[in-house]
Amino acid sequence: SANGAWPTTLPTGGIVSTAAIAVPPGATVAGVKLIGFQHTWNTDVMVTLTDPAGVEHLILQRDNGSNCAGCADTYNGDYTFSDLPGSPNLPNCGVGAIASGTYVQTFGAWPTGSANIFNTPISTIPAISGTWKLNVYDWCIDFDDGFLTAWELCFAAPAAPVSYCTAGTTTNGCNATISASANPSVSLANACTISVTNVEGQKTGLVFYSITGRATLAWNASSFLCVKAPTQRSGPQSSGGTVLACDGTLSLDWNAYQLSHPTALGQPWSSGDVVQVQAWFRDPPAGKATNLSNAIEMTYAP
Repeated sequence: SANGAWPTTLPTGGIVSTAAIAVPPGATVAGVKLIGFQHTWNTDVMVTLTDPAGVEHLILQRDNGSNCAGCADTYNGDYTFSDLPGSPNLPNCGVGAIASGTYVQTFGAWPTGSANIFNTPISTIPAISGTWKLNVYDWCIDFDDGFLTAWELCFAAPAAPVSYCTAGTTTNGCNATISASANPSVSLANACTISVTNVEGQKTGLVFYSITGRATLAWNASSFLCVKAPTQRSGPQSSGGTVLACDGTLSLDWNAYQLSHPTALGQPWSSGDVVQVQAWFRDPPAGKATNLSNAIEMTYAP
């Protein structure tokens, strides 16, 4: 084992731990948790995370080339490092034992890219399934040591599609409700099915969408147009169900529609793109002989 030469030559003899991780579709990396982490002279420790593509990201570094003359405060507990708003900084030297808890990711004076280790904010590390590797280096390994029981890679679950606006009340008292199984993914990592329930039975309807934003424009006595023009319409379909009842449904496989309509509004999609979706269907006695559902807003994940 050798101490290395900060920041160009990494020390040897540290901890390397690998884990095969299946990342939930649409999730983002939220933090790295060190469980049962013990070490004297906390500034000697550097922690990195290598993603499945082989890129090494800096999680914790406070040595700054101190040459074994850093801070003697110790780690002895569970520590999570994150770049989420509100995460506190590690305490200044002099507290003795650093309390367990969540702390902000710390680069110190590390020059990004040195030794092929990059100062990547945790939340922007690519969240991809595969083999991840935690690396713990000690810049003063000849004089102290440490221990790690386990580690965890934490993810933030993808947000759900947001429901907004008010569904119209149809001739037979139906309030059509639109929903989506998940936010869509640019890489098609997950299914995205648009469902509309409580539609008038045996009526023609369709799903349409906009990328321009929300709206609240009167459509008839009870319905509102909830998406701004211009809009894109999917093909017409029958609601099925029973005449004079509210058991009709409409459905759209969002991914399949986008794949089969490469020039449709919004194409090509990018992560973070927002789309507003609503349903329209026939209701002859109503104003404009039609009615509308409420609306949903979806945000594209990577």
